Amino acid sequence: MSRIVTFAQQKGGAGKTTVLTQLAHHWQASGSKVALVDLDPQGSLTRWAAMRSDMACTASSDWKAGSDIRAAARKADLVLVDCPGNADILLRATIRDSDLVIAPSQPSMMDLWALEPVLEMAKKEKTPLRVLLNRVPPTGRAAQDAREALGADLLDQHLGNRVIFQQAFAMGKAAAELQPRSKAAIEVAAVAAEIDAIS
Repeated sequence: MSRIVTFAQQKGGAGKTTVLTQLAHHWQASGSKVALVDLDPQGSLTRWAAMRSDMACTASSDWKAGSDIRAAARKADLVLVDCPGNADILLRATIRDSDLVIAPSQPSMMDLWALEPVLEMAKKEKTPLRVLLNRVPPTGRAAQDAREALGADLLDQHLGNRVIFQQAFAMGKAAAELQPRSKAAIEVAAVAAEIDAIS
């Protein structure tokens, strides 16, 4: 049975699509058949996937979204959905149909506050949600402060503020394809393993 994981965050600049692509490559390389559904009008996920040949990506919106996600689920082990930033009817319906929501966030209070509508939506729909800290600086208390603010909804693993993520995305790649032994690749693998363990 396919697992549907939705990536949602209202605030721009959180790295939502970049995080999704890094994890998509990891799971595909680990033997899962991955399908992508792009609900974001910006279409960044669709453009990334178009530079590859190993993952199908469906650009969808509004009334087609539910049927497109279900169609992808019939053909893949894992469906990763990139949601639009605004919290609306489409986002609510997608969260309702998902097995898990991942909400990437930079470790700042402004970004964490912007998560509140998505957190509330997932709670109302009874869909498990985890916040993934992204672009975490190498020094300072930002990650610790975010952990104290969010508590149980936060993944233990996080992704650092690494240029290789953006470089890889621009090439239709993942960091692990460019630098397999890099800290970036190790972090992605650790995040994926933690997500895999969520039942």
